[in-house]
Amino acid sequence: MGTERNVDLAMVASLWRRPVPDDDKYSRGVVGVVAGSDAYPGAAVLCVSGAARAGAGMVRYVGPRRAQDLVLAARPETVVHADSDAIDRLPRASAWTMGSGVADQPGQDAVIGAVLDSGAPCVVDAGALQDLARARQAGYRATPPDRVLMTPHEGELIRALAAIGHDVTRADLQADREGHARLLAETTRATVLLKGSQTVVVAPGGQTRTLPMATPWLATAGSGDVLAGIAGALLASGLDAADAGVCAAWVHARAAALASGDDPERPDGSGGPVTALDVAVAIPRAVRLLKSA
Repeated sequence: MGTERNVDLAMVASLWRRPVPDDDKYSRGVVGVVAGSDAYPGAAVLCVSGAARAGAGMVRYVGPRRAQDLVLAARPETVVHADSDAIDRLPRASAWTMGSGVADQPGQDAVIGAVLDSGAPCVVDAGALQDLARARQAGYRATPPDRVLMTPHEGELIRALAAIGHDVTRADLQADREGHARLLAETTRATVLLKGSQTVVVAPGGQTRTLPMATPWLATAGSGDVLAGIAGALLASGLDAADAGVCAAWVHARAAALASGDDPERPDGSGGPVTALDVAVAIPRAVRLLKSA
């Protein structure tokens, strides 16, 4: 299990799928999003925006009415579904992004369970991480390891490990971020993207890929929701979980640098503040850079 550290523009450009003349919205990939809640409705907008701006052919959103209204106001092309309808008949999607901002929403939890039952490719974030970790540790693995991407930040990784019996302090994690990400990946047989100023992507039984440093301005509320949406679009386009995670993290960081005015090659915080929605808006500019590779 070697460590690959050459994640750069050329690598991402070689993996990123671009549309061809024969494509339609379905062949480009349909992303189902279960995100946001009555408490955190903005997460739905950010996750949907990340998926749409990263090139998904269609985005379907499942969640409460308040979040539906905000999603449609921001992205009117989105197809929205009530969770009660989605439980009875899971909407057609190539891949799912789930968990960002989900809190105390039994209907959404039931939809997440239905997606996991289906074995569909999925990005699992925030509110869905601990339940997924427990289920996969217990052997419930309808989705193959190379089709499920867990996207914790450091606090969420600590909680996910605790949920499966590994007590880790923040100091422990910071001393060996790669090792603890691999512990979660191998125990759950899922691909893990550990967010941070230097993101790592770990595939169970495979390589660890370390991303270049991102601009410190990216440490802002909601940025992880945008990242989850980008990764969902890439899974829906046909990439495996590790490649989707690497490409999503690279474009996410480059979009943040473009939005802030920071140096994209050596980001040091010399640019200006950005919000998560600023990052989402800059995604197409970051993707256009891939043409130069």
